[in-house]
Amino acid sequence: MFDLKKLIAAVSFVTLGLSASAVMAQDTAPAQTQAAPAQQQQHDQVSDADLKKFISANVEVSKVREEYAVKFNHAKDQDKAQKLQQEAQDEMLTAVEKSGLDASSYNLLAERIQSSTALQERIQKLQ
Repeated sequence: MFDLKKLIAAVSFVTLGLSASAVMAQDTAPAQTQAAPAQQQQHDQVSDADLKKFISANVEVSKVREEYAVKFNHAKDQDKAQKLQQEAQDEMLTAVEKSGLDASSYNLLAERIQSSTALQERIQKLQ
C-alpha cells in the first residue's frame, strides 16, 4: 500500500536534496504562478508508465531516506552529517535514474502528485 505520509516525507527530502537548481528556476518564472488551471490539466496528462516509474523510484528513495535517517541520528559532528547527506542524495539520485526518470522529472511528478488528489488516486490504483 502506498503511504501518502511517507510519500510527502520522501518528496520533501528529495525535492530539497535534488532540485536546488529547479527551485531557483521556478523562482525566476512568475508566469508559472498564474498557470494553476493549466497545471491541473497537466496532472491529467501524466502517463501510467511515468507514474509506475515514480512509484518504483519513490520506494527506493524511501529506503535510502530511512537508512540515512538512522545514520544522521548517529552522526557525531557536522562534517560527518554533511558527508552522509551527500551520500544519501547520491544514492537517491541513482535510485531515481534506475527507475527511468531524471531528478527534475521525478521532482516535477512529486510536486504534481502532492497537489493532485486525482494523481494520488491513480497511484493508489496502480499499486
